[in-house]
Amino acid sequence: MNLCSEGVSPSVSNDQAQEMFTTAVSKFQEAAAVAMFNWGNVHMCEARKKMDGGREPPVEEGGPPGAAIATAEAFDDVETLLNAAKERFTSSLAIKADFHDATIALAQRRYERARLLCAAAGLSGNEGKVPKGHDAKARTAEAEAEFVGAAADYEAVLKTLPEEKPKEKTEEEKAEYAKLVEEAKAKGEEPPAEDDPSLKAQVTVMLGNTLFEHSQMLARLGKDWQPLLDAALEHFRAAGCAQGDIDGALKMHYGNRSKK
Repeated sequence: MNLCSEGVSPSVSNDQAQEMFTTAVSKFQEAAAVAMFNWGNVHMCEARKKMDGGREPPVEEGGPPGAAIATAEAFDDVETLLNAAKERFTSSLAIKADFHDATIALAQRRYERARLLCAAAGLSGNEGKVPKGHDAKARTAEAEAEFVGAAADYEAVLKTLPEEKPKEKTEEEKAEYAKLVEEAKAKGEEPPAEDDPSLKAQVTVMLGNTLFEHSQMLARLGKDWQPLLDAALEHFRAAGCAQGDIDGALKMHYGNRSKK
């Protein structure tokens, strides 16, 4: 608002005022897009909270819990929330067409809906029961379409993301990282990543997660799931995921567990 106030001052030329107004519009546009995006995220968080019903059991005694189990107990409520999230994300893009976060969120929303549909088809957890009021075949087809759509959306946004140069570290930051590496080695653990993951790396992981969950669905259906899992692993490695995390995910994969 300060820019607007300065722009209408008689002492400011028309050219200077126009530059101020343009800057003000850009700032308000960004703020409005972010606000709408965050509003959609609230709906997404609420949907996940209603959908996730516990964790997959650990593979080994004393091991960490696995992935969240999607349930369809509150199917209609979750659908309503996911639709509301879609509206907010779409509105955010209508305000600022190049707002990558909203585009990514729309893909993530499809991924979450695919998980919900898998639950409604009896393809979540270990019980394999189809909840009352759902047609397994129809829900499976819907889930497959959402997984495929989410993967395509992630691939599309990856092509539009700019390359991010690693931030130059201070000597203090370098020393702190070296300390963390030594501590990890002493514990026999993998050292932490040197840099925070870029947005492109984060989206690559999301794409990997989508392929991973799609492959789990195929495994539950008795279909060929290995190619999708292999593709997911390629994306995890390309994003710089720790090998220990990848190995843990492989142990929890339904297809690998069903082989035992």
